[in-house]
Amino acid sequence: MTLSPAQSRRSAARSQLDYFVQSMSPSPFMVPTLMLGVGGILLFWASPLPVIVWTAVTVGAYLAFYHVSKKWRPPADRPEDFKRWSRTVVYLNALGELTWASMAIWFWVPGDVFNNAFILGVMAAHLSMAVGHSSNYMPLMYASILIPGAALALRPLVTGDPLLMAIGLLAAVYTYFLYLMGKSLNGTSTAMLVLRDEKDALIAKLETEKSTAEKARFQAEEASQTKSAFLASISHELRTPLNAIIGFSDVMRGETFGALGHDNYKQYAEDIHGSGRHLLSLIDDVLDLARIEAGRLELTDEPVDLNEIARECTRMIELPAQKRGITIKTDVPAHLPRILADNRAMRQLWLNLLSNALKFTDDGGRLTLFAHVQDDGAPAFGVEDTGCGMDEDELKRVMNAFSQGNSKSRTGERGTGLGLAIVSGLISAHGGVIDLQSKPGHGTRATAILPRARLILNELHAVRDTA
Repeated sequence: MTLSPAQSRRSAARSQLDYFVQSMSPSPFMVPTLMLGVGGILLFWASPLPVIVWTAVTVGAYLAFYHVSKKWRPPADRPEDFKRWSRTVVYLNALGELTWASMAIWFWVPGDVFNNAFILGVMAAHLSMAVGHSSNYMPLMYASILIPGAALALRPLVTGDPLLMAIGLLAAVYTYFLYLMGKSLNGTSTAMLVLRDEKDALIAKLETEKSTAEKARFQAEEASQTKSAFLASISHELRTPLNAIIGFSDVMRGETFGALGHDNYKQYAEDIHGSGRHLLSLIDDVLDLARIEAGRLELTDEPVDLNEIARECTRMIELPAQKRGITIKTDVPAHLPRILADNRAMRQLWLNLLSNALKFTDDGGRLTLFAHVQDDGAPAFGVEDTGCGMDEDELKRVMNAFSQGNSKSRTGERGTGLGLAIVSGLISAHGGVIDLQSKPGHGTRATAILPRARLILNELHAVRDTA
């Protein structure tokens, strides 16, 4: 909430006066003790009764000032009460300064050097102490300077003694110097209080934002749990009829129980079977991506042989590649060290890359499965194709869920836009990264790079020793 200028001034005045009151803690013991000490010394030049009366009035005025300052302080939400209280504090402070200044009138002994020096010394010391103490709040400081400063300068000046008059002039300069110092101290304390208030406001804002962030996080977690529960439920409800549709359409297109009677029926069965397989694949991809995004992908680290996975992936993709005249090459060293990773995730990752490359490679093209250990010791594997390639904008976009490049699939298959997003999630879960290098018309090279720590080093050493 933004404060008006009047509210800001009241807030600053409140902070300054509060700071002054907080610094008064040792005062009820020290200041009266000093007053009693000064009164005791004044007995050398004055009779006891005036000294006792002066000491009692001075101590009483100070204790009243202290009591009102410390005990009558109103709450911050009552500005009118604060105004009356601050005015009372200023008046009582002025009364206390008048009692101090009266010492120079009632107990000054003309011609007594020791008496004059004592009174002027006490007044000078009191003036510096009062300015330093009250500089936090300017209305207090004005009374603390003007009243004792006037007594300190005027009392010697009215004596007519040249030496004392010179001392009075020096006292005036001293008072002005203390005034400048008090203003400087006030500026410093004001800046400090402003910083404190800003810090408190910032802390309050951070607390509010933290509370809002906690609430948003709770809502996000709740939404994530709801989404996961929904996906788990809907996947079960969809899989059962989909499997039946795929199975029955497979029977129909194979004409297991006899001819369908019309060629269109067979084509419809083919379409039903293809659509069912596509929808089932989409459900599987969405569930995989949901588990990855929710951080619920459970990985089981075990020794994984990339050579074996490369052979399995090649067998799975070999038939559709042969139909289109696409050559599949494998560039994996025979004694490549194994890695510590989740075997199922590595197989799915490599197969996704291979399937994606197959879709965007022209008939008669080439796919290359590769794996090696980089110069920095990090294991890397992936797929390189001779397909249509991608430009810079496509490279930035294809890793996002449900995003696809501009090129059309060469197989006519409808992509879900989730394959590379799942690849990115799987490799990230293993602490690795995906590197895509591509140019339009020059193919694409997709490399999954795992952390060096996932390489089984003793097997690497064994390979190097053999070499």
